[in-house]
Amino acid sequence: MADMLVELIESFIGGSEATLNSLFKSMVNLVFHIERELSNLKLADGSFINFNKIYETIFSFAIYILIIVFISKAIKIYFMMREGDAEENPIQLMIGMIKAVIIMICFKEIYNIFVGIVQEFLNGILSNMTVQGTNLAEILTGNMGGGIFTAIACLVLLIVWLILICQFIMKGIEILVMRLGIPFASIGLLNSDNGVFTEYVRDFLLTAFTLVVQLGLLNLSILALVNGHLIYGIAIAIVSVNTPMMLGKFMIRPNGSLINSMGNTARSIRALMPHWRRR
Repeated sequence: MADMLVELIESFIGGSEATLNSLFKSMVNLVFHIERELSNLKLADGSFINFNKIYETIFSFAIYILIIVFISKAIKIYFMMREGDAEENPIQLMIGMIKAVIIMICFKEIYNIFVGIVQEFLNGILSNMTVQGTNLAEILTGNMGGGIFTAIACLVLLIVWLILICQFIMKGIEILVMRLGIPFASIGLLNSDNGVFTEYVRDFLLTAFTLVVQLGLLNLSILALVNGHLIYGIAIAIVSVNTPMMLGKFMIRPNGSLINSMGNTARSIRALMPHWRRR
């Protein structure tokens, strides 16, 4: 019975060979350029989905909305004096509009440069933990010599790896939606606080940092498995899956309110006052 179960697990792992090897070789593209995979989806007329056309459509509507918002803000601030600071130089509003248009037009090139930097950063880290051999299914089955226990452990590690792949695909889709929405996010540059554009940039940076940490841990997990440390490999892979939650504890979002920040600071100082008095 145990031998049959081991053979079944080995067959299951062998069937995942193509998926593991193809996806793990292009994790950066899977997150930052997932449209390259989705562009193979056929439409009803037999053509393929074109994300460049979708972006162009969004860009056209965003330009119209940018002009409307610009005119509306100019009238409310400098003619009706109902919004913002009428004493502020109107050139600042014009500069915000120019910046928004530049971001809309040049975002694709800027984004490609950003992804290239992330790729170089990741390659620099992974070059210090090179793994011999890239067939992950063979590496897993090669560690199943200990019977039913090691077979189940390898199956657990495979499941964790598949969860990690799903995480990367989900994050890639989120980034794709954000990239398509960048023309609308750029409209926020008309505001003094840059609107949601600052949060957009922040999310791109956090995603890049999280991806580098997860892929570094994933490579370390594979390296531990190659060296016969199966349990270590599972533990490291689980930490890799939990990396977004772990980093989220330290990456606190700004609340965006000066009054709230001052209030929190005042409460902290007031809480410390009794300690100072005791001294």
